Amino acid sequence: MAREKSTMELKEIVTRLKLGHSIKQIHREIGIHKTVIRKLKKIARAHNWLASSAEKLPAEEDIYAAYYGTDQSKSPHALDALSDELKKYAEDKLSYVVIHQLIRSRVSCSASTVRRYMQSRIETSIPKSVVLRPREMGVMEVDFGRLGAMYDDSEKRNRVAYIFSGRLRCSAKAFRTVVFDQKQETFWECHIRAFEYFGGVPERVVPDNLKAAVVKASFTDPVVNRGYHDLAEYYGFLIDPCQPYKPQHKGGVENDIKYVKRNFYAGYRERQRQKGRDAPFARECLPALREWERDIADKRILRSVGLSPNELFIQEQPVLRPLPPERFDPVTWKQCTVRRDGRIGFDRSTYTVPDILTGKEVLIAANSRNIRIFHRHCLVAEHLRASRPYQDVVKPEHLSYRALAFIEHTREGLLHRAKAVGPEVENLVRLLLEDRAVSRQRAAWGILSLAQKYGPLRVNAACARAIAYDAPRYDTVKRILEQKLDALPEHSTLDSHGQGHLTFAREPGYFNTH
Repeated sequence: MAREKSTMELKEIVTRLKLGHSIKQIHREIGIHKTVIRKLKKIARAHNWLASSAEKLPAEEDIYAAYYGTDQSKSPHALDALSDELKKYAEDKLSYVVIHQLIRSRVSCSASTVRRYMQSRIETSIPKSVVLRPREMGVMEVDFGRLGAMYDDSEKRNRVAYIFSGRLRCSAKAFRTVVFDQKQETFWECHIRAFEYFGGVPERVVPDNLKAAVVKASFTDPVVNRGYHDLAEYYGFLIDPCQPYKPQHKGGVENDIKYVKRNFYAGYRERQRQKGRDAPFARECLPALREWERDIADKRILRSVGLSPNELFIQEQPVLRPLPPERFDPVTWKQCTVRRDGRIGFDRSTYTVPDILTGKEVLIAANSRNIRIFHRHCLVAEHLRASRPYQDVVKPEHLSYRALAFIEHTREGLLHRAKAVGPEVENLVRLLLEDRAVSRQRAAWGILSLAQKYGPLRVNAACARAIAYDAPRYDTVKRILEQKLDALPEHSTLDSHGQGHLTFAREPGYFNTH
């Protein structure tokens, strides 16, 4: 769209036309387009401004009104009769579709016609005022901004990187860092690092309506993420989310992210390309960012106050609240359903809960050390956090009798029970389970069941006798117990040289005749 000509420019053209200058000469000397000069010459002749009898030129306002009053966009329109009503609708911020429905019985036109008419004649006449926010001390605005693909050394691949900015509203001092996701744990960690960077906690934090901060956006009563609420309570700041679809309420951090992208990241990306890297290296980005902040961002003079962020921060830092003595361990909250096996899944691991809660909704609260599970606001289970992915964290008291019976029949369960009966029983059961060709779990379970009938001491002695005679089998142990051989003293079948020797099976004198 062409720039609107000022009253001085229009009067200069009329003055030159009256002096007899040609259109080409005026265009060459003052640079106004020939179409404008030609149109104004036509208007001047119609108003008799160029006649020699005219004593003086008209006022600048008259020339301007005559020139723009003949614009085709200001020609009579069918909706002119409803202009006052349409202006009221525009002030009430009604949509074009609704306005069209209200007036279509009186004026025959389309919704597109209403839109074009209001954009050109109604809305342009309504000034849009803004409120200049004061530089409040103790207010931090936070947001993420997308940077693009970066090479992540830890995962050996390109990933989408984001810039986090926590900017103080008064001093424009900002904590910035590069992250690879916008998860709630990352969001909270960035807050904690920002507080430690500033050496204090602001009174209010203004986040966007992302899920890490706000579960449900609302003008009157936003629902804040529970973990974010815990973070705010621990550090003592107020969460003040901006209104839905109103990013200008945190315009300082929005502009800071644009400033980082245009001033820092554009140059850093180009320097990386000169090194032959299509995707910038993430490991070099953060040191370069800190150097840029130290040399440029924190020393620049802010036009509205004439001071740098470093100078303003000296005045704002005493307003910040002191940090708590210990660093906050973020708590992640999650709601899930207990599975049929009596477990809940969290962060690629499983944890048991009491068997009675199968199929029920529970609430999980997890930090870096432990995990707590609630049902109807009551703590029902607590575990240490899994040390590795896909770990099954089990407490036997949570399992049903069927699950316990199954565990007892496993290799680990059988060895555990055998150890409780006696060391020789454990040795024999271990020999049975080490058979790689045939499963001996039933035989092991049979030996353990003998302890209920004959007692642990006799079974332990029977197992020792079976091992001594190299017969570690269930039937051997059973016969020893039935024939009470476990009570007999053991005889060594080896001589002093470790060799086996023979003995008579019948007593002396067995073959004597009477």
